Amino acid sequence: MHYHTIIVGAGPAGLFAAQALGQHRKSILVLERNKRAGRKLLVSGAGQCNFTHDGPIEDFLNCYHDQAKFIKKALLSFTNKDTMRFFENLGVPYQVFPNQKVFPKSMKSQDVLGALLKACQKGNVQIEYGQTVAQISIYDGVYTVETEEGNRFFSDHVVIATGGKSYALLGSDGKGYELAQSFGHTIIEPRPALTDVRLTQTPYKSISGVSVQDVALTIWRENKKVKEYIGDLLFTHRGISGPVIINSSRWMKTGDGLTINYLYPKTYEEVKKSFSESLAQRGKEEIITFLKPLKLPKNLVQILCQQIGLDEHTPCAQVNKQMREDLVNILTRCPFNVDQLGGFNIAMVTAGGVHLKEVNPTTMESRKHKGLYFIGEVLDVDGITGGYNIQAAFSMGHLCAQHLVK
Repeated sequence: MHYHTIIVGAGPAGLFAAQALGQHRKSILVLERNKRAGRKLLVSGAGQCNFTHDGPIEDFLNCYHDQAKFIKKALLSFTNKDTMRFFENLGVPYQVFPNQKVFPKSMKSQDVLGALLKACQKGNVQIEYGQTVAQISIYDGVYTVETEEGNRFFSDHVVIATGGKSYALLGSDGKGYELAQSFGHTIIEPRPALTDVRLTQTPYKSISGVSVQDVALTIWRENKKVKEYIGDLLFTHRGISGPVIINSSRWMKTGDGLTINYLYPKTYEEVKKSFSESLAQRGKEEIITFLKPLKLPKNLVQILCQQIGLDEHTPCAQVNKQMREDLVNILTRCPFNVDQLGGFNIAMVTAGGVHLKEVNPTTMESRKHKGLYFIGEVLDVDGITGGYNIQAAFSMGHLCAQHLVK
């Protein structure tokens, strides 16, 4: 059979494009290598599926690093509000958390996936499972898609929605990059994003589970500042995590230095001036008591004091200039070395992918081959945590379908 469009991959981007095309009675085939659709979607948000964010759509543009310009048209063509309405109309009510993350009311990712499959069914979308695409070729305007299982399918258009390399065990192993390269597309080196950091230092293991709100993180490479981020920090048994680490991990490399200011927005200079004025006046008061108003977890403060060789019971009057400088330094420029990043097996998304300059952001069509499209994580687009990546997948799927309908 000859199809209007073949979509490779039944993740959020592929399914969204498929159901949108199905509404217009186009003959659509989705090829999925797994035995079921949306395996990665099912595990997102620990199985609860934070599928979008309730902030103004304009604010979304700050959440995709350097790729805002590319994603803008897609986000405006199908916004977060459109996504919420879409699922509500399919019988999936949602709830908005105080941090503006949006979840299905049931807190079950299965409901989000079920709604997408229901919409595909309504549009008579054909989904073939257990089909791994081996190669795609084009001759005389017709695409031939061949699978490793020995099947051959034909279509006027092909949409590659295979995902990136994160969670390879769930099926996204980078196959889409090979297919893109076979059509002459450039691949920006894929790397894990939205992941944690493993540390060479060990003293923090004892405070695994302790978190600090609103710290300032600076990434350093060869003594040059790479990026700065603000957010919450979490200590783990392997290293450090939390939003400030996860959202900035795409910029990090093994061997990078990190510094953390636990007292942000106060700067090193401000804290230094404050401590030099107040420490001497506190006489017999112990340093651990003096630091209490900073509202940092006590066990963290104890470890920081140990790191600089300062006894927490030292009276303030006995803290000399060097001790004071060391204390200010570790509170506002606490150093860490990135031993390694959590790999693709635990990274939530992939940074890197199909080069954006080779894809039209108003249609998602390849600039190299008419009728070939790329949507979702296979592209060099990745957002921060909070529902932004799934929203991007829906928006790109919708924009692509809009163009294919025309």
